[in-house]
Amino acid sequence: MNEADVLGKVAAERVRPQSVEGVQDVLRQAHEAGLSVIPWGGGTGQDYGGVPRKADILLDLGALNALVAHEYADMTVTAQAGMTLADLQAQLAQHGQFLPLDPPQSEKATLGGILATNACGPLRLGYGTVRDWLIGITVVDAQGRLIKGGGKVVKNVTGYDLPKLHVGALGTLGVIVEATFKVSPKPETARTLVAQVSPASDLSTAAVRLWQETRPVSLLLHEDTQGRFLVALYHGDAIVTQEATERAGAITQACQLLVSQVYPGELVPEAPSTPIQVRLSTNPTEAVALHNAAFDALAETGATLDTWLGIGALTLTWDEVSDSALSGVHKALLLAKVRGVRFTLLHGPPSLRAGDLETLWFPAPSARILHERVKEALDPYNILNPGRFVCGI
Repeated sequence: MNEADVLGKVAAERVRPQSVEGVQDVLRQAHEAGLSVIPWGGGTGQDYGGVPRKADILLDLGALNALVAHEYADMTVTAQAGMTLADLQAQLAQHGQFLPLDPPQSEKATLGGILATNACGPLRLGYGTVRDWLIGITVVDAQGRLIKGGGKVVKNVTGYDLPKLHVGALGTLGVIVEATFKVSPKPETARTLVAQVSPASDLSTAAVRLWQETRPVSLLLHEDTQGRFLVALYHGDAIVTQEATERAGAITQACQLLVSQVYPGELVPEAPSTPIQVRLSTNPTEAVALHNAAFDALAETGATLDTWLGIGALTLTWDEVSDSALSGVHKALLLAKVRGVRFTLLHGPPSLRAGDLETLWFPAPSARILHERVKEALDPYNILNPGRFVCGI
């Protein structure tokens, strides 16, 4: 992703340190000179959050991509922040393990970027978020000091929970250079059930019963120009996944969904790499109702809808920056206000992200003062990604 397309400007200087010490040197020099620093991984999440007010130095972390340690017997892994998720998964697969995260563009998304944006995918239903798998972190602060938190074993008590402080902070509190995760055994088999939804379908009942009775690791309601589909993914051994999909098929038939099919492997639509993407978040019990309301209000804008059932997250995507798509974003924000749900702009051009703060996050976080104090304590001269975090912090 081109930096000008997401920053709205080109950084005066681009540096690519070859070591953690190199990152420290960049931060020390920037701190002394009062220059802003924009941490950059794979670029897949740079269009999330506000447009930085300054972009003096673009800090490319792509060279910090080494696997530091894989303690497969203890089921932990430590890697540098510039490693992509796909590369890490390939390393873990050699020992029959994986990190159960599925953010978009795993071949480009780096571990540091995933942590900084708290990125996740529909596997969140069965496995949780990146916060649940992170156990240790190393960051370089705004003054170039190396800070470590957590540990490299699953059970550790080492003071404040520094790792979670940096998850979702958009690189405004420190530059992540290394992280340690728990990992999971790679499932023996995966099966996906796909059922088309018709107007006569009792979708709400189907969703509840599928979650309660079959425990899928992801349960997705996908809607595009081809129709509306319920997609349930199951992990486990061959007997478990077969029994689960058979039970799921019986449930979808009882709830009058159209003929369902079961496919070997994972057939879950991946969130596309689109220039505009919005998420509406609600109580899981209201997810189907929100999906229907969003379809009625936004279908004409060309939006594709994906709702993570059991989580309550509805994602709306547009494949181009157009007047129709921009209108769709504002309609989605209005829908969020009317229904009292949370609105987040996950991807958007600088022109959209530099506008009213409501188009980034609604409602505004209630802990703004706390956020400001943390930022002031860790980055007093506002060096790191100034203006990118909530409320322009």
